[in-house]
Amino acid sequence: MNSTETKMDFFEIGDTTSLICTDSSLGDVIRSTLRELHFKFHTADSADQAIERTRYTSYDMIIIQENFAGATLKSNTVLNYVSALPMAERRYSMMVLIGESFKTLDAMQAFTHSVQLVVNVEDILNLTAILKKTWAEFESLYKTYKDVFAGLGEK
Repeated sequence: MNSTETKMDFFEIGDTTSLICTDSSLGDVIRSTLRELHFKFHTADSADQAIERTRYTSYDMIIIQENFAGATLKSNTVLNYVSALPMAERRYSMMVLIGESFKTLDAMQAFTHSVQLVVNVEDILNLTAILKKTWAEFESLYKTYKDVFAGLGEK
């Protein structure tokens, strides 16, 4: 597989899409997991590229590493950008934060960082099961919301 295939899947209407904002050490596992869960994905090499992609593409899932692009958790440009988006936009994207400082599936940590899921790096090999469970919960939670707005002709 060449590098352009891992960076830019072509999305079609009805695809389940994701954006990966992690370093290369986690990227292979995350891409494999997303393929297994039938997600198409884009990857970002920098915070600017990630933000640019979110401006033009509505992703179903955004996965952000806490120290993406050399940032700290507090200075993570991508996390800060998506956290500041209006809730009407955020409800369409499940936000996942991966890092060494988290306890996997800790709802309070997720809430504190304005994401739906936190995953500790040590649990990365269990990512398929973790994402599968959390994605099902996210979809169930926002199904009625999305259906109402779809009926109104919005998004």
